[in-house]
Amino acid sequence: MDLDALLKQLQSWTNNVPLIILGSGASVPFSLPSMWTLGEHIKNNIAFTDGDDQIQFERFKTLFDANGDLEATLSELHLRPKVLEQIVFKTWELVNKSDIAAYEKFISKTIEFPLTELTDYLLGTAGKKLSIITTNYDRMAEYAASFAKAVICTGYAQNYIGHFSSSIHSNNLAVLKGYKGQVNIWKVHGSLDWFKTKDDEDIQLPLRHTIPDDFMPLIVTPGLSKYYETHNEPYRTIFTQADKEIEEANGFLCIGYGFNDIHVQPKLITQIKNNKPIIVLTKELTPKTKQSIIDNKCRQYILIEEANATDTRIYSSSQGEHIIPNVSYWTLAEYLKLIIT
Repeated sequence: MDLDALLKQLQSWTNNVPLIILGSGASVPFSLPSMWTLGEHIKNNIAFTDGDDQIQFERFKTLFDANGDLEATLSELHLRPKVLEQIVFKTWELVNKSDIAAYEKFISKTIEFPLTELTDYLLGTAGKKLSIITTNYDRMAEYAASFAKAVICTGYAQNYIGHFSSSIHSNNLAVLKGYKGQVNIWKVHGSLDWFKTKDDEDIQLPLRHTIPDDFMPLIVTPGLSKYYETHNEPYRTIFTQADKEIEEANGFLCIGYGFNDIHVQPKLITQIKNNKPIIVLTKELTPKTKQSIIDNKCRQYILIEEANATDTRIYSSSQGEHIIPNVSYWTLAEYLKLIIT
């Protein structure tokens, strides 16, 4: 492998300000729960007084114990309203608790947060704008943008009580004095900060430790419910903007994203087949990632994963497959050392 040529390619594609796509693998290093952990939490912390609800939940537990796959389990069940509500509540509670714990470590600087460095670096390029699409509920993208001194646009006004608008992002917020730029964050499966009131109003309540009475978290759980929920606002507007960002992007930098999402993956694959460059950083490339990129004969890709616990495996459209010993370029922190000189 010609490492100098690979490095120049990585630097060129990154300096061209790609669209950032964050998957669950981007949050796991900060102790956010995996799907299996979330499934175990749901299984062990819900019970129902209604007999039919409890029967369905027992079916959920049986399926999950058999396959260990939360999304596959939920995809087999047409959840009853109360069962779905409790799964949403317990999902929010566990992810939010882990997110707040990570936030405390970030502000006390007891752990490194390389996503801040990446955000700050890309905002320093021409245009002072960066876009992030994430399938996660957590606030990692918002924290990184905040530490990088950027204006954040999620579609909601950034107030203590924020209301949704389909046009906030269209303002040129990057020119506001005192900020380094604008970061658009499109959360296609919802956010820990978003809630629906009993009057069916969508609002943002930042950094809540508990769910307010008579409010429903606006997060889309895995499985069949995501097909229904995402036809409603704010998701319809967010999908439209995310699709537009993918279509207009110069290229893509995927961090911990496994190409298993129906909302982001199809548009993304179309664009990379049209010769837009893509970089993927992840601990382990999913079969779907390899199928979507390598087997699809995409012409500009660099995929980076862990190998042999201590090494890095790289798949390059121009140089093939190689292992680089004793380095962890698949982690964002080590990757940035290659890019920022």
